[in-house]
Amino acid sequence: MRIGLNFDGIKVSDYQNRSKPLQPPQEYVQDSFNIFMSHGIDMVRIPVYWESYEKDPAGFIEELNLISNEADKNNISCIYDNHQWECSSLLGYGIGFPNSIVSPIFQDISLNRDPYKHPSKKEVEKFWNHWWDRTIKSTDGEDGWTKQFEFIQKVIQTVDNKKSTAAFELLNEPQVFRHGDFKKVSKYHDNLLSKVIDITDKPLIFCYSYAGRLLALNFPWIQAKIKPLLPVKNTIIFDIHPYPPYFIAILYFRLVSKLMKIDTVLAGEYNSGTGKGVKISSSQHARYLRTFRKFLPFGVMFWQWSYIKDNDHPAFNLAKNVDGVIAPNDNFESFVKAIKNS
Repeated sequence: MRIGLNFDGIKVSDYQNRSKPLQPPQEYVQDSFNIFMSHGIDMVRIPVYWESYEKDPAGFIEELNLISNEADKNNISCIYDNHQWECSSLLGYGIGFPNSIVSPIFQDISLNRDPYKHPSKKEVEKFWNHWWDRTIKSTDGEDGWTKQFEFIQKVIQTVDNKKSTAAFELLNEPQVFRHGDFKKVSKYHDNLLSKVIDITDKPLIFCYSYAGRLLALNFPWIQAKIKPLLPVKNTIIFDIHPYPPYFIAILYFRLVSKLMKIDTVLAGEYNSGTGKGVKISSSQHARYLRTFRKFLPFGVMFWQWSYIKDNDHPAFNLAKNVDGVIAPNDNFESFVKAIKNS
């Protein structure tokens, strides 16, 4: 079982509609990967954002090259994840889809809205319903699914030939608000796979779908419908995100994977919870890894390493800024100790 973490970049995770709260430490990428190597972390998941690419294509690609070069140098495997959370920064406190995709269906959106306020569920639901219906057109009139592939293609073409590149993830945590859309997620996966398999032979990852409403009942046999059906030569991996990885949560995802008939499972994110003020102890680090080992997933990736402190979720912080230089914090040391003892 590979044990690693999620790595928050700079340009590859920049907001299109607001600024990050602080500047990164000097040599942030280089120093981070040196720390990973020296502490035995040999796999990282890199969330990359479509809106970040649209904001600064050159800076985005330059940083992808820097990350992959540092990963090569330090013998660290990388999973590149097409990430989204709360849809887009255009709608508020979220990140992922770019303005060119989101703005056509929110033409009356206020330019003065609070960028740190979460988007309303109604807005998020409107976006995802249009996305699964494949009715979203970009500002230049092109199909949204096709435009997203063009972004993923840029990522793959930049890092596919690097020895450190381990896999590519199609889309992080797609949301479903209508019961019938789980099957549409499968068609979406097949559409992407039909194109991606022509440009890489690396393993490809699809993520579990988050049910945004109770009406979108997320029973294991319903979640299993998101599985891509297109036969491909690439290894296909199912990504789960247990927050926290309690036995019952892992059992649920194990049943889903059995129904999908997929053997390779990645916990692409995990932590002790998502509630405000959540913390994690040394004993929890150790207990979670013991639980994962019982189910032997492909790997587990802790959330997360970042130069930006998450004040609302102390458990999410693995690093600290010491006089302008990135450094591991006590949580990271506990995480590493748990790995060594697991």
